[in-house]
Amino acid sequence: MLLTHGLLDISVQRRARLLKANVVAFDSAAQSVTVGLESGLSIEARHVVLATGYVVPDIVKLKARPASSWAIATRRQPGNLWPEQALIWEASRNYHYARTTADGRIILGGEDDHALIKPEVRNNVTPAKVVALKNYLKALWPHASDRVDFAWSGAFDTTHDGLPLIGAVPSCKNIFAAFGYGGNGITFSFLAAGLLAALLGGGSSPLLDDLAIDRDILG
Repeated sequence: MLLTHGLLDISVQRRARLLKANVVAFDSAAQSVTVGLESGLSIEARHVVLATGYVVPDIVKLKARPASSWAIATRRQPGNLWPEQALIWEASRNYHYARTTADGRIILGGEDDHALIKPEVRNNVTPAKVVALKNYLKALWPHASDRVDFAWSGAFDTTHDGLPLIGAVPSCKNIFAAFGYGGNGITFSFLAAGLLAALLGGGSSPLLDDLAIDRDILG
């Protein structure tokens, strides 16, 4: 949340205008894109970039699947952290990740499940997931205390290949998308910013084929 507010503050300082409104329609038939608002007003822009998280407008056709994930935050233990407090992320399908906080906690997450989606179901299995995460933390970094101060879970969508959706929206001239599916939005948004800035400036990248909105893997 603090990161989001910080980025919005910087945007305003650079003369961006922030509007609180619900979008109900897009029209890209003309040279500019017209965005229709629920209030009846409209906005015109040379280019539109959709970065709306998991709320996808009708003009973007995709298939995604939901998953649930769990995380724990330990007690404060600044003397038990690993060197340089690097972010740890497994390069595997059933991954775990671990990071530290400024006040010396360890946050460990993972145990994703595509079947346990409903909130009441997630809540029922949370105690078992917490135990699994604590056991993993002990195996990963035996020096750490596994006393948990906070535990939580949430649902998110993933594409079938685990990659984000970045690039031009098919059949919608001058409309682009930056969707960081898979729970990796901060990383993918940084990638999307560079790719879309280059694309709008007349450049390209081979990554745009792999991340295309209409790539075959979504079909």
